[in-house]
Amino acid sequence: MTSGSGIFVVVSDPATERYAAAPAPASLRRVQSFLNTRSVGQPAEPDLLAGPASANRWLRTLEWPTTPRLTADDLRPLCELRDSLQAQLEAGRDTSETARQPGLARHLEKLRWKLTLKEGQFALSAEGAGWRQVAGTLLGDIFVAQQHELWPRLKACRHPLCSAIFYDSSKNQSRVWHNTSVCGNLINLRASRARQRERAS
Repeated sequence: MTSGSGIFVVVSDPATERYAAAPAPASLRRVQSFLNTRSVGQPAEPDLLAGPASANRWLRTLEWPTTPRLTADDLRPLCELRDSLQAQLEAGRDTSETARQPGLARHLEKLRWKLTLKEGQFALSAEGAGWRQVAGTLLGDIFVAQQHELWPRLKACRHPLCSAIFYDSSKNQSRVWHNTSVCGNLINLRASRARQRERAS
């Protein structure tokens, strides 16, 4: 089963590239990019969903089944969905934590999909326009990624001031930093200095 058009085209993703985070496969690229529209980093990058102009510029950097168009009214539900998905990744997909996230359930109640057959393959397509089209496509991508066991590899950087979304392609899925040289080294240095102070006291 595929999501949307069933055709994934690898394109440049400025939202993720600005954090130098490991890119996800094409099937999860839209989701990763959506989550990396947040304002994080040191110094913080701008929120790409802060206004319709920047949100539509972000949309045009990605491939969509049909071209969405966002208005100011679409931004709040998209930001709420982004926050809910981010919280799920930061919780490490703990079942009890996920169950306490009513935001995702509220979005699912407002969205609709249709199942079509294209060239012998089932395709899940979002119905509606604006934020519903974008959200439905993104959640469809996640659904398909879960079937192929790719979803657990999409992670939030463990640095408290970062939390950029990266794809963990390591064999044992053990990565915790979006960029080891940026966030990992800083945290490890602080931990080392703390241990040195403890030994000296």
